[in-house]
Amino acid sequence: MSGLIKVGFCVLSLLIFSTPSNAQGEATPKGKKEEVVAKINDRTITLTEFGRRYEQNSLMVPGKAPPKSEVLRNIVYFELARQEALKLKLNNDPALRDQFDVLLYQAIVQRYIKPKIDSLEVSEAEVRKYYDDNPLIRTSHIILLSKPGMDEKEAKELRDRATKVQELVKGASKSFEDLARQHSEGPTAKLGGDVDWGARNKLLPEYYEAALALKNIGDTSGVVETPYGFHIIKLTGKKGFTEIDPVYRDFIIRTIRENKGQGIFNSYFEDLKKKYKVVVNEQLLN
Repeated sequence: MSGLIKVGFCVLSLLIFSTPSNAQGEATPKGKKEEVVAKINDRTITLTEFGRRYEQNSLMVPGKAPPKSEVLRNIVYFELARQEALKLKLNNDPALRDQFDVLLYQAIVQRYIKPKIDSLEVSEAEVRKYYDDNPLIRTSHIILLSKPGMDEKEAKELRDRATKVQELVKGASKSFEDLARQHSEGPTAKLGGDVDWGARNKLLPEYYEAALALKNIGDTSGVVETPYGFHIIKLTGKKGFTEIDPVYRDFIIRTIRENKGQGIFNSYFEDLKKKYKVVVNEQLLN
């Protein structure tokens, strides 16, 4: 049953984002009569349209093509839901209209802005510069977890506890790993505090910056506060540029393009403002 639901969901997703070229289905060359596999009131589903949707749906479930009968059934269900929604005037529901407005905004960005950003050239020097500023690091930590709704007194008591643990780390009477197993309250305690490899986009900003400030492998931080609590961090590894994997390299390229593309994004909308009557009163924000 769950497999059927998954197939149906894939089909519905494609139907939402892939509309026919006209109200009756796919455009058909003159003189050629298109075969119809389904008709719901005046909406026809042509064999060509079905084939296209079936192919798209198959790509979403790699290695296992869904039964054609199920795909057709879900196409019909989708059309029934669409027509029933219009009959019930759900298209006038303010909440749905807001969602549709978001889709329109996303469509503008995807169609007219994103291709320009995706085509921006990114040099090897830019990739290396970004990586030098945002390397992959491996850390361990001891964390004392904060609790929701803590008042200032409770927060101070927790920080004081963390400070005492940090003094034990500095005293080096026990290894960092042993102290983590003894004092850390997070799930990494049993691993001696090991957090594994992490990047700026994966770690909390406060945590990453504090770890990045540690100059040498084996250095430990002072008490670092994040939304999760108070940490004492140990730097245990840092990968060189030649060691990064393709996934992180692709992330770097996308990030650089997005940063460089901010100007393209802003320019598009500033040009649009010239075509429309736009009045902004920022004084009211104060």
